[in-house]
Amino acid sequence: MFRFENPDILYGLLIVPLLILIFVLLRLQRKKILSKFASKQMLTSLVVDYSPNKPYIKFIFSLLVISSLIVALANPQFGTKVEKVKRAGIEIMFALDISNSMLSNDIQPNRLDRAKSLLTKLIDGLTGDKVGIVIFAGDAFLQMPLTTDYSASKLLLSTISPELIAQQGTAIGAALDMSINSFSKDKDVSKVVLLISDGENHEDDAIDIAQEAKDKNIAVYTIGMGTPNGGPIPIGSGNFLKDENGEVVITKLSSSLLSEIAELTKGRFIFGDAKFSEIESFISDVAKMNKKEMEDVIYTEYDSKFYYFLWLAFALIIIEIFIFEKKSPLFSKLKLFED
Repeated sequence: MFRFENPDILYGLLIVPLLILIFVLLRLQRKKILSKFASKQMLTSLVVDYSPNKPYIKFIFSLLVISSLIVALANPQFGTKVEKVKRAGIEIMFALDISNSMLSNDIQPNRLDRAKSLLTKLIDGLTGDKVGIVIFAGDAFLQMPLTTDYSASKLLLSTISPELIAQQGTAIGAALDMSINSFSKDKDVSKVVLLISDGENHEDDAIDIAQEAKDKNIAVYTIGMGTPNGGPIPIGSGNFLKDENGEVVITKLSSSLLSEIAELTKGRFIFGDAKFSEIESFISDVAKMNKKEMEDVIYTEYDSKFYYFLWLAFALIIIEIFIFEKKSPLFSKLKLFED
């Protein structure tokens, strides 16, 4: 596994084409100035030992030195040790509604972005627990199986959008069913579903699936995204979704179903526009649950290789020092760096 410890430093490589441009402009300006005094043949005869190619060679070496130093500062690393570690935790499935109604901005910046922000903060507060992600609209899909790789979880969350599911709707029952079936078969591990939706279920009987979760001792916590007054559903270019009568559709938070699911499974219902301190109550509840020691495989060590590029830069500097702009008798015999 390869990575750069400081990848942002690689943007410094953008200076290379800029330096090339400046060098070319300066050489053209120099050539123009010299042409006013003498022809190329006359200049060659006046400056016998001058090598016109050496400045280009020295410049190329300078660029290689700069590039090597930038790569060294970015610190290329290789994962050299894969280790099985044991962690105490529970299993949590995030079931995220990505239907078009989640784009309503009655919660700023909109329901979906607010939901993703909440989940990211929740992940930052977890330690040792496995998390998975189910996305749903008119159907439900397992987007990420259970893992303790929190960085990958947050990266995936940032890419989620309604375009991932073509079939629109809000199939809360399907999302619960997919979440339940995505847990491990270990009966000793505590399991929790965190369902985030505006609650407008149009597809199935979610209560029946919630009863199945209760029978399996799976608590379902629900976060309601939206407000009672609701808001329109944007469909691009400043337009909003309209019904068959041409009226703008207003989507509102339907908290009754989400509250019923949470109460039935001994979970908790939370308003999505509440302060994050209230959302943290979920983390507190997780911390009190019975945690079982679980085994996972993660990369634990990275070996830095920056020094290879430092040595390369040092070697290039030494070579560049010994490349003189005047002709070398040795190089002349070998036909190196000369016209």
